[in-house]
Amino acid sequence: MRLFPPPLEIGDEEGFTPEKDIFGRAQLGLSLQNVVYSVRDPTVIAVDGQWGSGKTTFLKMWAGELRKAGFPVVYFDAFENDYAEDAFLAIASEIIALAEEKRKDKTPKGERLIKSAVGAGKVLLRSSLKLGVKAATLGAIGSADLEEAANDIASEASELVDKHLGELLTKQREQKDALQGFRDALTELPSLLSDQSSKTGADVPSPKPLIFIIDELDRCRPTFALEILERVKHFFSVANVHFVLGAHLDQLRNSVIVAYGSNIDAQTYLQKFIHLTFYLADRARYRHERTVTKFVDHLERALEFRPGDREQVNSATRIVRYIAEQRNLSLRSIERIMSGLAVVFATTSETVFRPPPILGGLSVLKVIEPELYNKAKRGKLTYEEVRKALDLDAQVDEQDRIGDWYIDWWRFCTDAELDQAKIQEFGRSLLRYGIDDRFDVVPFVVEMFDVVAFVRVT
Repeated sequence: MRLFPPPLEIGDEEGFTPEKDIFGRAQLGLSLQNVVYSVRDPTVIAVDGQWGSGKTTFLKMWAGELRKAGFPVVYFDAFENDYAEDAFLAIASEIIALAEEKRKDKTPKGERLIKSAVGAGKVLLRSSLKLGVKAATLGAIGSADLEEAANDIASEASELVDKHLGELLTKQREQKDALQGFRDALTELPSLLSDQSSKTGADVPSPKPLIFIIDELDRCRPTFALEILERVKHFFSVANVHFVLGAHLDQLRNSVIVAYGSNIDAQTYLQKFIHLTFYLADRARYRHERTVTKFVDHLERALEFRPGDREQVNSATRIVRYIAEQRNLSLRSIERIMSGLAVVFATTSETVFRPPPILGGLSVLKVIEPELYNKAKRGKLTYEEVRKALDLDAQVDEQDRIGDWYIDWWRFCTDAELDQAKIQEFGRSLLRYGIDDRFDVVPFVVEMFDVVAFVRVT
Protein backbone atom coordinates (compact mmCIF):
# COMPACT_ATOMS: atom_id res chain seq x y z
CA MET A 1 0.00 0.00 0.00
CA ARG A 2 1.17 3.53 -0.77
CA LEU A 3 0.47 6.82 0.99
CA PHE A 4 1.07 8.79 -2.20
CA PRO A 5 0.86 7.81 -5.87
CA PRO A 6 4.21 7.44 -7.64
CA PRO A 7 5.19 10.46 -9.75
CA LEU A 8 4.29 10.21 -13.41
CA GLU A 9 7.53 10.16 -15.40
CA ILE A 10 7.12 10.99 -19.10
CA GLY A 11 10.01 10.44 -21.49
CA ASP A 12 10.91 13.08 -24.08
CA GLU A 13 9.63 10.89 -26.92
CA GLU A 14 7.12 8.76 -25.05
CA GLY A 15 3.94 10.46 -26.21
CA PHE A 16 0.42 9.34 -25.28
CA THR A 17 0.67 5.81 -23.91
CA PRO A 18 -2.45 3.92 -22.77
CA GLU A 19 -0.96 3.46 -19.29
CA LYS A 20 -0.34 7.16 -18.69
CA ASP A 21 -2.97 8.89 -20.85
CA ILE A 22 -5.64 8.08 -18.30
CA PHE A 23 -7.98 10.85 -19.52
CA GLY A 24 -7.84 9.80 -23.17
CA ARG A 25 -6.45 13.09 -24.47
CA ALA A 26 -4.48 11.60 -27.36
CA GLN A 27 -7.16 12.70 -29.82
CA LEU A 28 -6.97 16.28 -28.56
CA GLY A 29 -3.21 16.09 -29.02
CA LEU A 30 -3.64 14.90 -32.61
CA SER A 31 -6.07 17.74 -33.35
CA LEU A 32 -3.60 20.25 -31.93
CA GLN A 33 -0.77 18.70 -33.95
CA ASN A 34 -2.81 19.04 -37.15
CA VAL A 35 -3.33 22.72 -36.38
CA VAL A 36 0.33 23.57 -35.80
CA TYR A 37 1.37 21.64 -38.90
CA SER A 38 -1.27 23.13 -41.18
CA VAL A 39 -0.89 26.79 -40.19
CA ARG A 40 2.07 28.61 -41.68
CA ASP A 41 1.45 32.01 -40.11
CA PRO A 42 3.08 32.43 -36.70
CA THR A 43 0.48 31.33 -34.17
CA VAL A 44 0.12 31.45 -30.40
CA ILE A 45 -2.19 28.78 -28.96
CA ALA A 46 -3.32 28.58 -25.34
CA VAL A 47 -4.11 25.24 -23.69
CA ASP A 48 -6.45 26.42 -20.96
CA GLY A 49 -7.20 24.53 -17.77
CA GLN A 50 -7.39 25.31 -14.07
CA TRP A 51 -4.46 24.60 -11.78
CA GLY A 52 -4.05 20.88 -11.30
CA SER A 53 -6.12 19.93 -14.35
CA GLY A 54 -3.33 17.94 -16.00
CA LYS A 55 -2.00 20.58 -18.42
CA THR A 56 1.64 19.74 -17.79
CA THR A 57 1.09 16.01 -18.28
CA PHE A 58 -0.83 16.67 -21.49
CA LEU A 59 1.80 19.05 -22.88
CA LYS A 60 4.70 16.72 -22.08
CA MET A 61 2.94 13.79 -23.75
CA TRP A 62 2.06 15.96 -26.72
CA ALA A 63 5.67 17.16 -27.00
CA GLY A 64 6.72 13.50 -27.21
CA GLU A 65 4.27 12.84 -30.02
CA LEU A 66 5.57 15.88 -31.90
CA ARG A 67 9.18 14.75 -31.55
CA LYS A 68 8.27 11.26 -32.80
CA ALA A 69 6.65 12.91 -35.82
CA GLY A 70 9.82 14.87 -36.58
CA PHE A 71 8.86 18.30 -35.24
CA PRO A 72 11.58 20.38 -33.56
CA VAL A 73 10.23 21.03 -30.06
CA VAL A 74 11.21 23.16 -27.08
CA TYR A 75 9.50 22.56 -23.72
CA PHE A 76 9.99 25.52 -21.39
CA ASP A 77 8.80 25.73 -17.77
CA ALA A 78 8.16 29.44 -17.32
CA PHE A 79 7.69 29.15 -13.56
CA GLU A 80 11.14 27.62 -13.11
CA ASN A 81 12.69 30.42 -15.16
CA ASP A 82 10.92 33.53 -13.90
CA TYR A 83 14.09 34.65 -12.12
CA ALA A 84 15.51 35.66 -15.53
CA GLU A 85 16.14 39.35 -16.12
CA ASP A 86 14.55 39.34 -19.57
CA ALA A 87 12.12 36.92 -21.17
CA PHE A 88 13.80 37.31 -24.56
CA LEU A 89 17.02 35.88 -23.19
CA ALA A 90 15.26 32.96 -21.50
CA ILE A 91 13.40 32.02 -24.71
CA ALA A 92 16.36 32.59 -27.04
CA SER A 93 18.61 30.45 -24.85
CA GLU A 94 16.21 27.49 -25.18
CA ILE A 95 16.17 27.81 -28.97
CA ILE A 96 19.97 27.99 -29.07
CA ALA A 97 20.16 24.97 -26.75
CA LEU A 98 17.96 23.00 -29.18
CA ALA A 99 20.29 23.94 -32.05
CA GLU A 100 23.26 22.78 -29.97
CA GLU A 101 21.48 19.54 -29.06
CA LYS A 102 20.83 18.83 -32.74
CA ARG A 103 24.45 19.79 -33.45
CA LYS A 104 23.34 22.52 -35.82
CA ASP A 105 24.88 25.44 -33.91
CA LYS A 106 28.13 25.24 -35.93
CA THR A 107 26.39 25.43 -39.29
CA PRO A 108 26.17 28.82 -41.05
CA LYS A 109 22.48 29.15 -40.13
CA GLY A 110 23.13 28.14 -36.53
CA GLU A 111 26.01 30.58 -36.13
CA ARG A 112 23.91 33.33 -37.67
CA LEU A 113 21.12 32.62 -35.18
CA ILE A 114 23.46 32.84 -32.18
CA LYS A 115 25.17 35.98 -33.45
CA SER A 116 21.86 37.70 -34.14
CA ALA A 117 20.50 36.65 -30.74
CA VAL A 118 23.52 38.25 -29.10
CA GLY A 119 22.92 41.48 -31.02
CA ALA A 120 19.20 41.53 -30.24
CA GLY A 121 19.92 40.72 -26.60
CA LYS A 122 22.25 43.69 -26.33
CA VAL A 123 19.65 46.02 -27.79
CA LEU A 124 16.91 44.79 -25.46
CA LEU A 125 19.10 44.90 -22.38
CA ARG A 126 20.22 48.40 -23.18
CA SER A 127 16.65 49.55 -23.62
CA SER A 128 15.67 48.34 -20.15
CA LEU A 129 19.01 48.47 -18.38
CA LYS A 130 19.25 48.99 -14.64
CA LEU A 131 22.42 50.42 -13.14
CA GLY A 132 24.64 47.79 -11.64
CA VAL A 133 23.65 45.07 -14.10
CA LYS A 134 25.87 42.02 -13.79
CA ALA A 135 27.01 39.38 -16.21
CA ALA A 136 24.54 37.02 -14.49
CA THR A 137 21.80 38.93 -16.31
CA LEU A 138 22.35 36.48 -19.13
CA GLY A 139 22.91 33.53 -16.83
CA ALA A 140 20.09 31.62 -18.48
CA ILE A 141 22.01 31.62 -21.76
CA GLY A 142 24.44 28.77 -22.11
CA SER A 143 26.28 30.26 -25.07
CA ALA A 144 29.70 31.75 -24.36
CA ASP A 145 28.92 34.47 -26.91
CA LEU A 146 25.91 35.61 -24.94
CA GLU A 147 27.86 35.59 -21.68
CA GLU A 148 30.39 37.83 -23.36
CA ALA A 149 27.55 40.14 -24.39
CA ALA A 150 26.50 40.39 -20.76
CA ASN A 151 30.02 41.40 -19.78
CA ASP A 152 30.03 44.08 -22.47
CA ILE A 153 26.78 45.55 -21.19
CA ALA A 154 27.89 45.42 -17.57
CA SER A 155 31.04 47.28 -18.54
CA GLU A 156 29.04 49.93 -20.37
CA ALA A 157 26.81 50.36 -17.32
CA SER A 158 29.75 50.95 -14.99
CA GLU A 159 31.11 53.65 -17.27
CA LEU A 160 27.80 55.50 -17.44
CA VAL A 161 26.72 55.63 -13.81
CA ASP A 162 26.13 59.38 -13.93
CA LYS A 163 24.52 59.49 -17.34
CA HIS A 164 20.93 59.12 -18.37
CA LEU A 165 19.99 55.58 -19.31
CA GLY A 166 18.75 56.82 -22.66
CA GLU A 167 22.35 57.41 -23.66
CA LEU A 168 22.83 53.65 -23.77
CA LEU A 169 20.47 53.36 -26.71
CA THR A 170 21.95 52.92 -30.13
CA LYS A 171 20.41 54.63 -33.11
CA GLN A 172 16.91 53.51 -33.87
CA ARG A 173 17.92 52.17 -37.25
CA GLU A 174 20.63 50.00 -35.73
CA GLN A 175 18.18 48.62 -33.20
CA LYS A 176 15.70 47.71 -35.89
CA ASP A 177 18.40 46.06 -37.97
CA ALA A 178 19.61 43.97 -35.01
CA LEU A 179 16.12 42.78 -34.12
CA GLN A 180 15.17 42.12 -37.73
CA GLY A 181 18.38 40.17 -38.16
CA PHE A 182 17.37 37.88 -35.31
CA ARG A 183 13.90 37.38 -36.75
CA ASP A 184 15.37 36.54 -40.17
CA ALA A 185 17.75 34.01 -38.62
CA LEU A 186 14.91 32.49 -36.58
CA THR A 187 12.83 32.07 -39.73
CA GLU A 188 15.54 29.81 -41.16
CA LEU A 189 15.72 27.65 -38.05
CA PRO A 190 12.82 25.20 -38.72
CA SER A 191 14.40 24.11 -42.00
CA LEU A 192 17.65 23.54 -40.12
CA LEU A 193 16.13 21.56 -37.23
CA SER A 194 13.14 19.72 -38.70
CA ASP A 195 13.70 16.07 -39.67
CA GLN A 196 13.26 15.39 -43.36
CA SER A 197 10.79 12.65 -42.57
CA SER A 198 8.99 11.51 -39.47
CA LYS A 199 10.33 8.65 -37.41
CA THR A 200 7.09 6.81 -38.00
CA GLY A 201 7.74 6.74 -41.73
CA ALA A 202 4.84 9.02 -42.65
CA ASP A 203 5.28 10.81 -45.96
CA VAL A 204 4.96 14.38 -44.67
CA PRO A 205 6.57 17.38 -46.37
CA SER A 206 9.31 19.24 -44.53
CA PRO A 207 10.24 21.48 -42.91
CA LYS A 208 7.96 21.07 -39.97
CA PRO A 209 7.48 24.19 -37.85
CA LEU A 210 9.34 24.75 -34.61
CA ILE A 211 6.94 24.25 -31.68
CA PHE A 212 7.85 26.18 -28.56
CA ILE A 213 5.78 25.01 -25.56
CA ILE A 214 5.64 27.43 -22.62
CA ASP A 215 4.16 25.72 -19.57
CA GLU A 216 3.16 27.05 -16.12
CA LEU A 217 2.75 30.58 -17.47
CA ASP A 218 -0.01 31.34 -14.98
CA ARG A 219 2.25 30.54 -12.00
CA CYS A 220 4.93 33.10 -12.90
CA ARG A 221 5.40 36.55 -11.52
CA PRO A 222 2.75 38.62 -13.33
CA THR A 223 5.36 40.93 -14.83
CA PHE A 224 7.43 38.03 -16.19
CA ALA A 225 4.37 36.23 -17.60
CA LEU A 226 3.30 39.33 -19.50
CA GLU A 227 6.85 40.03 -20.64
CA ILE A 228 6.93 36.55 -22.17
CA LEU A 229 3.76 37.29 -24.12
CA GLU A 230 5.09 40.63 -25.32
CA ARG A 231 8.49 39.22 -26.33
CA VAL A 232 6.84 36.37 -28.21
CA LYS A 233 4.64 38.76 -30.15
CA HIS A 234 7.29 41.33 -31.03
CA PHE A 235 10.48 39.29 -31.48
CA PHE A 236 9.61 35.63 -32.09
CA SER A 237 6.60 35.99 -34.36
CA VAL A 238 8.00 34.53 -37.58
CA ALA A 239 6.78 32.02 -40.13
CA ASN A 240 6.91 28.34 -39.10
CA VAL A 241 7.46 29.07 -35.42
CA HIS A 242 4.45 28.44 -33.19
CA PHE A 243 4.06 28.96 -29.45
CA VAL A 244 1.75 26.84 -27.28
CA LEU A 245 1.02 28.21 -23.82
CA GLY A 246 -0.07 26.06 -20.88
CA ALA A 247 -2.02 28.37 -18.57
CA HIS A 248 -5.21 28.92 -16.66
CA LEU A 249 -6.43 31.96 -18.56
CA ASP A 250 -8.50 33.26 -15.64
CA GLN A 251 -5.31 33.50 -13.61
CA LEU A 252 -3.45 35.05 -16.52
CA ARG A 253 -6.15 37.71 -16.75
CA ASN A 254 -5.56 38.40 -13.05
CA SER A 255 -1.87 38.88 -13.85
CA VAL A 256 -2.80 41.52 -16.40
CA ILE A 257 -4.87 43.36 -13.79
CA VAL A 258 -2.07 43.15 -11.22
CA ALA A 259 0.41 44.59 -13.73
CA TYR A 260 -1.75 47.28 -15.34
CA GLY A 261 -4.53 48.04 -12.87
CA SER A 262 -8.19 47.17 -12.50
CA ASN A 263 -9.28 49.52 -15.29
CA ILE A 264 -7.69 47.45 -18.04
CA ASP A 265 -9.79 45.07 -20.11
CA ALA A 266 -7.71 41.96 -19.40
CA GLN A 267 -9.58 39.77 -21.88
CA THR A 268 -8.98 42.19 -24.77
CA TYR A 269 -5.34 42.56 -23.74
CA LEU A 270 -4.73 38.79 -23.93
CA GLN A 271 -6.49 38.58 -27.29
CA LYS A 272 -3.65 40.64 -28.74
CA PHE A 273 -1.28 37.78 -28.06
CA ILE A 274 -3.32 34.54 -28.19
CA HIS A 275 -4.87 33.44 -31.49
CA LEU A 276 -6.48 30.10 -30.57
CA THR A 277 -7.52 28.41 -27.34
CA PHE A 278 -7.89 24.69 -26.61
CA TYR A 279 -9.73 23.81 -23.41
CA LEU A 280 -8.97 20.86 -21.16
CA ALA A 281 -12.64 20.69 -20.27
CA ASP A 282 -14.59 17.63 -19.22
CA ARG A 283 -17.61 17.29 -21.49
CA ALA A 284 -18.28 13.59 -20.89
CA ARG A 285 -21.94 12.77 -20.45
CA TYR A 286 -21.65 9.58 -18.43
CA ARG A 287 -19.95 9.28 -15.06
CA HIS A 288 -17.51 6.51 -16.06
CA GLU A 289 -16.18 8.69 -18.89
CA ARG A 290 -15.52 11.74 -16.73
CA THR A 291 -12.12 13.03 -15.74
CA VAL A 292 -12.85 12.89 -12.00
CA THR A 293 -14.01 9.28 -12.14
CA LYS A 294 -11.03 8.20 -14.23
CA PHE A 295 -8.61 10.00 -11.93
CA VAL A 296 -10.06 8.60 -8.70
CA ASP A 297 -10.02 5.10 -10.23
CA HIS A 298 -6.41 5.66 -11.23
CA LEU A 299 -5.49 6.77 -7.71
CA GLU A 300 -7.23 3.78 -6.14
CA ARG A 301 -5.03 1.52 -8.25
CA ALA A 302 -1.86 3.59 -7.75
CA LEU A 303 -2.26 3.76 -3.96
CA GLU A 304 -2.59 -0.03 -3.78
CA PHE A 305 -5.10 -0.25 -0.93
CA ARG A 306 -5.19 -3.56 0.91
CA PRO A 307 -7.68 -6.06 -0.52
CA GLY A 308 -9.51 -6.27 2.80
CA ASP A 309 -10.16 -2.51 2.71
CA ARG A 310 -11.49 -2.48 -0.84
CA GLU A 311 -15.22 -2.30 0.00
CA GLN A 312 -14.80 0.58 2.44
CA VAL A 313 -12.41 2.38 0.09
CA ASN A 314 -14.96 2.18 -2.72
CA SER A 315 -17.69 3.55 -0.48
CA ALA A 316 -15.51 6.39 0.80
CA THR A 317 -14.32 7.39 -2.67
CA ARG A 318 -17.88 7.58 -3.95
CA ILE A 319 -18.50 10.67 -1.84
CA VAL A 320 -15.08 12.02 -2.89
CA ARG A 321 -16.08 11.70 -6.56
CA TYR A 322 -19.42 13.35 -5.87
CA ILE A 323 -17.96 16.35 -4.03
CA ALA A 324 -15.09 16.72 -6.52
CA GLU A 325 -17.59 17.09 -9.36
CA GLN A 326 -19.91 19.41 -7.46
CA ARG A 327 -17.07 21.64 -6.26
CA ASN A 328 -15.07 21.37 -9.51
CA LEU A 329 -11.95 20.35 -7.60
CA SER A 330 -8.58 20.24 -9.34
CA LEU A 331 -6.79 16.96 -9.91
CA ARG A 332 -4.11 18.13 -7.50
CA SER A 333 -6.71 18.61 -4.76
CA ILE A 334 -8.22 15.19 -5.48
CA GLU A 335 -4.77 13.63 -5.17
CA ARG A 336 -4.29 15.21 -1.76
CA ILE A 337 -7.74 14.03 -0.66
CA MET A 338 -7.04 10.46 -1.72
CA SER A 339 -3.66 10.55 0.01
CA GLY A 340 -5.48 11.55 3.19
CA LEU A 341 -7.66 8.46 2.87
CA ALA A 342 -4.56 6.35 2.26
CA VAL A 343 -3.12 7.58 5.57
CA VAL A 344 -6.22 6.37 7.43
CA PHE A 345 -6.34 2.97 5.78
CA ALA A 346 -2.59 2.48 6.23
CA THR A 347 -2.71 3.18 9.96
CA THR A 348 -5.94 1.40 10.95
CA SER A 349 -7.31 -2.12 10.67
CA GLU A 350 -10.58 -3.52 9.40
CA THR A 351 -11.81 -3.89 12.97
CA VAL A 352 -11.69 -0.11 13.60
CA PHE A 353 -14.87 1.92 13.27
CA ARG A 354 -14.44 3.61 9.85
CA PRO A 355 -17.81 4.78 8.48
CA PRO A 356 -17.10 5.49 4.77
CA PRO A 357 -19.39 8.55 4.42
CA ILE A 358 -17.61 10.27 7.32
CA LEU A 359 -14.15 9.14 6.13
CA GLY A 360 -14.73 10.41 2.60
CA GLY A 361 -16.29 13.69 3.70
CA LEU A 362 -13.58 14.48 6.26
CA SER A 363 -10.82 13.72 3.76
CA VAL A 364 -12.37 16.40 1.52
CA LEU A 365 -12.86 18.94 4.31
CA LYS A 366 -9.24 18.51 5.43
CA VAL A 367 -8.07 19.73 2.01
CA ILE A 368 -10.65 22.28 0.87
CA GLU A 369 -12.28 23.51 4.12
CA PRO A 370 -9.60 23.39 6.85
CA GLU A 371 -11.58 25.67 9.17
CA LEU A 372 -14.53 23.27 9.13
CA TYR A 373 -12.14 20.36 9.58
CA ASN A 374 -10.81 22.03 12.74
CA LYS A 375 -14.39 22.45 13.98
CA ALA A 376 -14.90 18.75 13.33
CA LYS A 377 -11.91 18.03 15.58
CA ARG A 378 -13.62 19.87 18.41
CA GLY A 379 -16.99 18.20 17.81
CA LYS A 380 -18.55 21.56 16.85
CA LEU A 381 -19.37 20.86 13.21
CA THR A 382 -23.07 21.32 12.38
CA TYR A 383 -25.10 19.55 9.73
CA GLU A 384 -25.90 22.84 8.03
CA GLU A 385 -22.17 23.50 7.59
CA VAL A 386 -21.60 19.99 6.27
CA ARG A 387 -24.57 20.20 3.92
CA LYS A 388 -23.24 23.36 2.28
CA ALA A 389 -19.57 22.36 2.21
CA LEU A 390 -20.21 18.91 0.74
CA ASP A 391 -23.17 19.90 -1.46
CA LEU A 392 -25.22 17.08 0.01
CA ASP A 393 -28.51 18.37 -1.37
CA ALA A 394 -27.35 19.48 -4.82
CA GLN A 395 -29.97 19.17 -7.55
CA VAL A 396 -28.33 16.76 -9.99
CA ASP A 397 -29.27 13.89 -12.28
CA GLU A 398 -30.12 10.57 -10.65
CA GLN A 399 -26.85 8.98 -11.79
CA ASP A 400 -24.88 11.76 -10.10
CA ARG A 401 -26.65 12.26 -6.78
CA ILE A 402 -25.15 10.97 -3.58
CA GLY A 403 -27.15 8.21 -1.89
CA ASP A 404 -29.41 8.77 1.12
CA TRP A 405 -27.14 6.48 3.17
CA TYR A 406 -24.31 9.04 2.92
CA ILE A 407 -26.57 11.95 3.83
CA ASP A 408 -28.17 10.06 6.71
CA TRP A 409 -24.78 9.21 8.19
CA TRP A 410 -23.77 12.86 8.24
CA ARG A 411 -27.12 13.86 9.71
CA PHE A 412 -26.77 11.18 12.37
CA CYS A 413 -23.35 12.54 13.39
CA THR A 414 -24.05 16.30 13.21
CA ASP A 415 -27.79 17.09 13.08
CA ALA A 416 -29.26 17.92 16.49
CA GLU A 417 -32.78 17.86 14.98
CA LEU A 418 -32.63 14.32 13.56
CA ASP A 419 -35.70 12.22 14.31
CA GLN A 420 -35.47 9.41 16.86
CA ALA A 421 -36.12 6.63 14.34
CA LYS A 422 -32.96 7.50 12.42
CA ILE A 423 -30.98 7.93 15.61
CA GLN A 424 -31.93 4.43 16.76
CA GLU A 425 -31.31 2.90 13.32
CA PHE A 426 -27.75 4.21 13.00
CA GLY A 427 -27.00 4.16 16.72
CA ARG A 428 -26.99 0.37 16.83
CA SER A 429 -23.75 0.31 14.81
CA LEU A 430 -21.96 2.31 17.52
CA LEU A 431 -22.50 -0.14 20.37
CA ARG A 432 -19.88 -2.67 19.31
CA TYR A 433 -17.24 0.09 19.15
CA GLY A 434 -17.94 1.53 22.59
CA ILE A 435 -19.12 4.92 21.28
CA ASP A 436 -21.97 6.20 23.44
CA ASP A 437 -22.66 9.62 21.90
CA ARG A 438 -23.36 10.03 18.18
CA PHE A 439 -21.70 13.47 18.24
CA ASP A 440 -18.42 11.77 19.19
CA VAL A 441 -18.23 9.95 15.84
CA VAL A 442 -16.75 12.80 13.79
CA PRO A 443 -14.00 13.71 16.34
CA PHE A 444 -13.25 9.96 16.63
CA VAL A 445 -12.72 9.65 12.86
CA VAL A 446 -10.71 12.90 12.71
CA GLU A 447 -8.15 11.33 15.05
CA MET A 448 -7.43 8.71 12.39
CA PHE A 449 -6.37 11.42 9.93
CA ASP A 450 -4.11 13.02 12.52
CA VAL A 451 -2.28 9.88 13.66
CA VAL A 452 0.39 10.63 11.07
CA ALA A 453 1.40 14.16 10.03
CA PHE A 454 -0.22 14.85 6.69
CA VAL A 455 2.36 15.53 3.98
CA ARG A 456 1.18 17.98 1.37
CA VAL A 457 1.27 16.66 -2.19
CA THR A 458 2.64 19.30 -4.55
